[in-house]
Amino acid sequence: MGLYRNKNKKNTGKTIRKDRRGVRKPGTVNKKAAAVQTAAEQGPVSESQAPEAGAKNVMTADPSRVFHYFRQISAIPHGSHHTKAISDYLAAFARERGLSYVQDEANNVIIAKEASEGCESAQPIALQGHIDMVLASEPDKEIDLLQEPITIVEDGDWMRADGTTLGADNGIAVAIMLAILEDETAAHPYLECIFTSDEEVGLIGATAIDLSGLKSRRLLNLDSEEEGVFCAGCAGGAEVVCRMPLKWKTRRGKILHIMVSGLRGGHSGSEIHIGSANANVLLARILYGLFEEYPMRLVRIGGGDADNAIPTNAAASVLFPHAADAERVEALFRGMAEEMEQEYKVTDPDMRWKAEWEETDGVRAASKKLTENLLGYLMAVPNGVTHMSPVIRQMPQTSLNLGILRTDKEGVKLEFMVRSGVNSQTTYLCDRLVCLTKGFGGEAVVRSSYPAWEYRQDSPFRDLCVSTYRELTGKEPGVEVIHAGLECGILAGKLEGLDCISAGPDLENVHTVKERMKISSVEAVWTFVRRLLEAAAAGEQPEKTVSEEEQPEETVPDEDLD
Repeated sequence: MGLYRNKNKKNTGKTIRKDRRGVRKPGTVNKKAAAVQTAAEQGPVSESQAPEAGAKNVMTADPSRVFHYFRQISAIPHGSHHTKAISDYLAAFARERGLSYVQDEANNVIIAKEASEGCESAQPIALQGHIDMVLASEPDKEIDLLQEPITIVEDGDWMRADGTTLGADNGIAVAIMLAILEDETAAHPYLECIFTSDEEVGLIGATAIDLSGLKSRRLLNLDSEEEGVFCAGCAGGAEVVCRMPLKWKTRRGKILHIMVSGLRGGHSGSEIHIGSANANVLLARILYGLFEEYPMRLVRIGGGDADNAIPTNAAASVLFPHAADAERVEALFRGMAEEMEQEYKVTDPDMRWKAEWEETDGVRAASKKLTENLLGYLMAVPNGVTHMSPVIRQMPQTSLNLGILRTDKEGVKLEFMVRSGVNSQTTYLCDRLVCLTKGFGGEAVVRSSYPAWEYRQDSPFRDLCVSTYRELTGKEPGVEVIHAGLECGILAGKLEGLDCISAGPDLENVHTVKERMKISSVEAVWTFVRRLLEAAAAGEQPEKTVSEEEQPEETVPDEDLD
């Protein structure tokens, strides 16, 4: 997730790029081809299938089991708010292996495994990830992601999906935990694997989960997206849903269908600073410009798939009188489209605009007055970074993303994701959206919120992770605070003394149809997790990475746009 990293003063200070090669323990012979072939041979399960009856623990450290489980869960549709099937799969996995587990009404699952022989006195440790994924597909992709599985494609050292999101965020965490639970070759303390639901829509599962029975006070979250960089803090956030009322009446005229597509998109936390175009915002700009010259009526508008993903495409249909000069309207449209293409030629070079006319004898449309009010509102609401951090150079402190825009029978619905490293600014920005919406005659509600995860000066578990990675690879990892949201803050708030850190393999373009996962990096993270469990079981005492007096050094974000 992170592009912003706070390196400890004992670190090298070198920036670790997203395109660096995966780190592998010297002497490891696990090859990507073998991993993928083994996973393919295992085959996926259908949505209704549970693990085979009588399944036994696999005596192996082979990372191909990670890919096996990733393919298994990829065959089970598990978009946010639709996680019952994958939750049941996890419960069946635990039952068939004789592991204790808890499954709650929110579809959260906790699976526990007794400490390996000789490690019973070691402090327990927890692994954690979320089971839902952002569902997005290419505009011309015919697929129902709520019912149909994704198709995984191998492309060299990368995995991606065919025209949809991959779900590596955070399916790879689920796969790693399942492979760890069945692995009998590594020493480990008492182990608790926490699978949370609906993270992508406001960290709902983490908010609902009961951790009162959890024994662990050390937790490794596996929802980061850059190998070799540990996350030790993140922004808090909130979802804000706004509704603008419209009254529909059947009218005659000619419809202009407008579409913008081909935008870069990206995660609204880790990539909001890049300044790439938001399709919903661009569409609002062009509709407002048209209305100023040629007042028309809104028929429909829509864009975006998730509030935490920067929209890559949006479309609208507006109604003009039959007598409207189509050539003059088109000329104005082309002029504004070309201006925006020029504005975003660096971040969004593939931006495409399209406009088509359609004659109609009757279509539901809003009045000119309500259309004008809506467009004025869309122009007034903020979007993007609103405050930069005064402490960490070039890091956003507060931002929001207009992720979803839809018309329905009542009017237009907008869904925003608000983020901030300062809880009071999250409240302020939510209040600002509520006031603006009410001022234009609409209604707004804060649907869910979660606190920021503050950086801890004293973190023995972070020290253990850093020293383990250093000994394993011979390299110094980065330690960062990110603008995206993680569940660690909520979980730490439920358990006093919970020491958290987040790690993960190299992922790119999450929450978009360009999402992909580096296979060799997954292997490296698998090796790291096993070695960390061994170190935790042995009760190793790491060297502190940061003294109580030291503050993390600030570093600049990755300069690459791709």
